Amino acid sequence: MDYGVVLDLETSGMEVGKDQIIEVGILEFCVGEDGKPQITNMYSAVEDPGFPLSPEIQKLTGLKDETVKGQRVNWAYVREILERASLVVAHNASFDRSFIELRAELQGLDLHWACSMKHIDWEGKGFRTRALNYLAADHGFVNPFAHRALFDCATTFRIVEPYFGELLSRSYLQEMRILATGAAFEAKDKLRAARYRWDPQQRVWFKDILEDGLEGERLFLKTEIYTNGRDTHRVENLSAVVRSGDAQG
Repeated sequence: MDYGVVLDLETSGMEVGKDQIIEVGILEFCVGEDGKPQITNMYSAVEDPGFPLSPEIQKLTGLKDETVKGQRVNWAYVREILERASLVVAHNASFDRSFIELRAELQGLDLHWACSMKHIDWEGKGFRTRALNYLAADHGFVNPFAHRALFDCATTFRIVEPYFGELLSRSYLQEMRILATGAAFEAKDKLRAARYRWDPQQRVWFKDILEDGLEGERLFLKTEIYTNGRDTHRVENLSAVVRSGDAQG
């Protein structure tokens, strides 16, 4: 890989298709023969969403209506940077990706995404949480302007730099959902402690994992949850669903 980017977006809200991008931050990096990423370029810009920012977003980001009024991201330049990137890194990449893929100016790009939240085994390294600013604190520094795009990019780059090889290799793993169907009610505390979540519609406990963790989860379910010998768990390939959706789009 020659070039990659760390990307972060600030948006007017969480609803994809309704809310708009109000700030873009990009750190471009290259990877030398030693395998370590080095920053080579950066870009940041705000954009007027066409409507007033909510008080909550203004408080979260520090951006005001007068800050973004009449402003535009240079999307042609953003596209130029992304076109030469072999890897796009974002913290909670599914969120940023969902907004990027809707931009008309960026249609047709074939981007490979890596998520610094899920493609690094933070729990296995002893970190308490995967939240960006807590990870920064656990690494001995503070993000001075949280929820400003370029500062979040710099924070993301700094926390992933020591684990870049792991981030890259695990970004190619498929994402799976394991469902503890038929689990006894009494097992709920063990499932919750193992970071399973409850789906009230399907009425099932589930956990999203990468494929390299599948056997370990199956062993956990077999030995801790299905103690009566009736192992009825199911596995769904979330990556296959994403690829199918991409193809249909």
